[in-house]
Amino acid sequence: RVYYNLTGLPPSMEEIQTFERDQSSEAHEKVVEQLLSSPHYGERWARHWMDVSRYSDTKGYVFQSDRSYPFAYTYRDYLVRSFNEDLPYDHFIKEQLAADLMDLGQDKRPLAALGYLTLGRRFLNNQHDIIDVVSRGFMGLTVTCARCHAHKYDPIPTEDYYSLYGVFASTREPSEKPLLGGEPHPAFAEYQHEKQKRSEAHARRP
Repeated sequence: RVYYNLTGLPPSMEEIQTFERDQSSEAHEKVVEQLLSSPHYGERWARHWMDVSRYSDTKGYVFQSDRSYPFAYTYRDYLVRSFNEDLPYDHFIKEQLAADLMDLGQDKRPLAALGYLTLGRRFLNNQHDIIDVVSRGFMGLTVTCARCHAHKYDPIPTEDYYSLYGVFASTREPSEKPLLGGEPHPAFAEYQHEKQKRSEAHARRP
């Protein structure tokens, strides 16, 4: 059961036999620590957070532009790494909301955390969908009703809703995505060169 809970995978026959031979009182604890150190642990639990963030690698209800999120996998990998490296929850939240405003030093990988705001359900880039995923994911409640009216007993009045709306309305998603690692792969330079060449050829078309 602990294998399925922590990694979602069944134990191998060798792992079962090793556990059965271990007669120490720490046998179960050893298995738990082993599974928590497994890369499959992050893969298992990142999948649950991807549901919270409404992760997707394609856009819905988009008909006049590219429907794909070409770098969506970087957010997925960020989540897996965060769980495997036991990232503190407060940092986990901050990076997903404002990694571009944090002092990240040389390691730019946390910028991928902003996929929380840019991936998933975005019907015609509706700003309200972003507010909804933020409130549901981090506050455990929807504030959608406050978009139109304030409820007498709800904790989020319309005034607070549009204060939050103003924050997201004043931000923009860059067209050129930042590099998340150190030195780019040589294939990236080739890609940039080919992209520039094709863009120029397209611009010359009548």
